[in-house]
Amino acid sequence: MDLILARQTAAGSGASLQDRIRIAVEQEILSGSWPPGSAIDEKALAAQFKTSRTPVREALLVLATQGLVQIAPRSGIYVRKATPAELVATLEALSELESIVASLAARRATGEQCKELEAALVKASGFAEAQDRRGYEKANAVLHELIYKASGNPVLVEHVRSVRRTLAAYRQRSMDKPGRLKASDKEHRTIVQAIRDGDAAAAARAMHQHIDLGGDAMVQLVLAAQTTAETLSSNPTAAQPTPPPAAKKRKPRK
Repeated sequence: MDLILARQTAAGSGASLQDRIRIAVEQEILSGSWPPGSAIDEKALAAQFKTSRTPVREALLVLATQGLVQIAPRSGIYVRKATPAELVATLEALSELESIVASLAARRATGEQCKELEAALVKASGFAEAQDRRGYEKANAVLHELIYKASGNPVLVEHVRSVRRTLAAYRQRSMDKPGRLKASDKEHRTIVQAIRDGDAAAAARAMHQHIDLGGDAMVQLVLAAQTTAETLSSNPTAAQPTPPPAAKKRKPRK
């Protein structure tokens, strides 16, 4: 989201200046517009919101406690970049939490909620078939939210959302893997069917597999990108194409 648009949207909600700045920065990070490791310019933010650096710093401190921003003394402020070990551990936590939520949804989903899940699944499948990644990501979020609602446990759901937030900038990468879009859609079908059948164990297994497979794809792509970046930083010439060999001069015929 454009920072100015985010600022105007937040302003209309009656939020405090600090909250408006936090919401705008949060939107940029969660949408992937500011990828992990990106520098955050306090001065530029203050100018955008026509304020001093104090509310900007306060907003960034809140985001730091949420794990979205890293404040490095005498270095700068950055979008937090997780280590591979942290990514794996966070994905493991998400997989466990989401599987419990799915099992609860299988036990508690009403007939109306099952119909809503089916409708959301059909919509997501359409985007997957069309290879519309942006549309699928939005439909995917709607589908998961319906599962959360059907679980009837807002405490667990809040934990899931919190973990998902810390992974948001990374999870978008999972769809970069060829074939992942349709595979994700197929996994959703298994989850929704288990919930409709009221099979809590099957719903938990299907969700576990869904999160694990998406997480594996994400970690592989993130690690590959980090390796490439590290290689280029240590050897800038590695990105330059190798020039073709010079043509041998032909000796003139006598």
